[in-house]
Amino acid sequence: MKKSLFKDIIVLLIMLAVIAVICRFLPAQVPIHINAQGEIDMYANKWFLLLGAAIPYSVYLQFFRNRKK
Repeated sequence: MKKSLFKDIIVLLIMLAVIAVICRFLPAQVPIHINAQGEIDMYANKWFLLLGAAIPYSVYLQFFRNRKK
């Protein structure tokens, strides 16, 4: 159990680190929504993207964590 928890934490930290490195190169405000006419109508702080790490992490937990060999 401990080995699995350790592996999960390492995967999450790697995902957060990759997103943090990417965020360093982005402008302060990034567009997060584009309407049907192709105009940007919502902006967010670039560090808001760190919350996006939950999506690939949840996919990892769902499909790869409990995979039986």
